[in-house]
Order: sequence, then structure tokens, then C-alpha cells
Amino acid sequence: MASINDDFYENLAGFTDFHAFSQIGRYTPLPPDWLVVITDVVDSTRAIQDGRYKDINALGVASIVAVLNAAKPLNIPYIFGGDGATFCIPPSQQEPVASALRAARDMAAGQFGLALRVGMVPMQVLEASGHTVRVSKYRPYATYQQAMFAGSGIAYAEALVKGQSPNNPFLVPESELHTEGDFSGFECRWNEIASPHEEIITLLVQCLETEEASEQAVYQEISGHITQIYGNEGRHHPLRENRLALSLSPKNLSAEIKIRTAGQSGWQRWLYAFKLPFRVLLGRLFMGLRLKTRAGNWGRYKQMLVANTDYRKFDDVLRMVISGTAAQRQQLREVLGQLHQDGKIAFGLHAAPTALITCIISDYGNHHVHFLDGANGGYALAAQEMKNQKRHLAGKQTVA
Repeated sequence: MASINDDFYENLAGFTDFHAFSQIGRYTPLPPDWLVVITDVVDSTRAIQDGRYKDINALGVASIVAVLNAAKPLNIPYIFGGDGATFCIPPSQQEPVASALRAARDMAAGQFGLALRVGMVPMQVLEASGHTVRVSKYRPYATYQQAMFAGSGIAYAEALVKGQSPNNPFLVPESELHTEGDFSGFECRWNEIASPHEEIITLLVQCLETEEASEQAVYQEISGHITQIYGNEGRHHPLRENRLALSLSPKNLSAEIKIRTAGQSGWQRWLYAFKLPFRVLLGRLFMGLRLKTRAGNWGRYKQMLVANTDYRKFDDVLRMVISGTAAQRQQLREVLGQLHQDGKIAFGLHAAPTALITCIISDYGNHHVHFLDGANGGYALAAQEMKNQKRHLAGKQTVA
């Protein structure tokens, strides 16, 4: 049954200048009857060490696809975190989303041999513990929007879902009813994208200031340093149209085949795998000839892909994928390191020669979203460094 708050996110005005992300006044409290949904691949660091970073990314995006398809036509806020995702949903979507999460969890185990942790935390639980979740919408173009989250509630919800209790009440329970997930729209067809400069960095920064004005000032300072070191968006954006290339590698296409054919017969899996290279070739042809079809303007598709990429976002942690040089990275690390030494921030930074991209396609015209991460572990390994820094600071405070 629909709730009067179902259109909460749809009705948010949002903002067009990314640098406004730190202005808490632009965020609206999540309705008190909503839930925070968390997905993440268990022990993703070890899987990355085994060279499975593409599988980790694919499962994170697959969980997004499953949830968005279950919630259609409702527009819900979410954010991709590399090895999982965060969503906020109204109570009317609790059952269909839980079913989609079970299907994603089963798919991860059956197709990839990996454990996908999925959980839900009611806002009442977060508020009772003194945590808040505020939501806004970054909308730089008419064809693209990115949810933004502020407040400590997202991190606390993640901690509750990851709790080691044998009967964790926030994990989505098993069901006797078998459900098939809807993963339509998931695509993973692009080669890794080489940096336009020397490297791709994946950056996480969390301000540790407790006062709102101080927090805003710190994030504004960091934004200024990034622009000063790396240049404006046109300079540090990690993607360029001329570096985007569709892949025919069976290894690169395998994740899409596994996800899109989960639960299907062997014949259906074979047929999808057989057709996929031809679809890739058609994509190359249509883009190369700059054709216009009923599906979309293929001459503009790469341009739209670059515009519709989530290379920067905020969920109480600033997350960015940036192109630059090793010297620029060292300069940024020195600046952030000083802020960390001052106890103002914790951060994680991972460098790789390429980025990888995973997509959700509603249609090939305007409605497609592209999720970006640094190769070789990107967000997941940057998050590990940030967690280590926070533990180090907590230890220093304990000793003091």
C-alpha cells in the first residue's frame, strides 16, 4: 500500500552545483517511517586480492538494479559504494525490495560464489540512537540525478547490518518462497578506461568535525584543494569519449551474462551469451556511424555516458574518482595528511592506471546511469585506509 511519503525523494528540488554538497541546509530529513537499505559483498578485500574486483563492482550494481526494478515506478534515493550500495525506501516498498534483495543474494552465491550481505534498518531505530539521515539531490543535467546523504545514520545503519550477532535482526531473512530477481537493465560491456593523464585515483574523505559550520568549512577547503591541484571538472573528469571502447572479451562480458541469466535454464544462458557479442558489435557500428534510431541518438551516446556518470558523490563521505598525475596525487595526499594530523578528517586514497564502469540502462536515449570505480579495488581499498585512520585517531584519543 502506498504511503503519503512515497514521493518524498521525487519532490526534492535538489541543487545543480556539486560544491553545494556540504551545505546541510540543502538536505531534508528522511521521513521517520522510511528504512535504510544496505548491501555489500562480504570480505570484499580478500576477493579483490584474488583479482575479482570486477565481480565485486558488478554485484554492487546488480543489487541496485534489482532494488530499482522492484520499486518501479517509484523514484528512490541510492548511492553506489564500490562493493555495495545504500538505499532509502518507504514502508510500502519493504516487501518487494526484500524479495529483490534475497534474489540478489542468491544470485551472488550461485553465479559468483560470493556472499552478498543485505539488510534493512528502520529510521525509528536510527533516531532512537541519536542518528539522523538527511537527503538531497544533485541534478547537474535534466537527464541525470544523484542522491546525496548527510548525517551519521547511514554509517550507523551499515554498522548494524554488518553486526556479528548470530541472529542479527537487521539482515533480510531467508524465505521459503523462491523469488526470481529482475536484473534487466544491467550492462557491463566497456573495457577498462585508461586515465587521460597518468592515473585514476579513488578518493574518500570524511570530516570528523562535529559542528555543522566547521564541517562545511572543512569540505569547502578540501574542494578548493582538489580544484587547485587537479583543475576544474573538465580537467580532472576521469572519462573522455575517445577512450571509451566496448569490449568483446569473454572475460569482460562474463559478469553481465551471469547476472542477466541468473535463475534461467542452460539454454537461455547459452542464448544470451551467444547474442551478446553481436549486440556489442552493433553498438560499435551505431556509435561509429553516429546513427539515430528509435532507441536513441548513438552519435551522442558516449557524450551522454560521460555526463551520466557518478564520478563524485556524498553520503556523509565525499567520494570521487579523479584523473591526474602521480605528482598531483602526492600533493593531495600531503594536504589531506595535514588535515588528518589535525584531527579534522579521515581519508582513503587508491591509485590505478584505469577505471571501470558498470551501467544501468533504462533506455539508450537519455535514461542510463554509469557507475565508476578505480580498477584493482578502488573504493573498497580506499575505504580500508580511511577505516584504519579512524581507528588510529580513536586510539590516540583513548590514550589521551
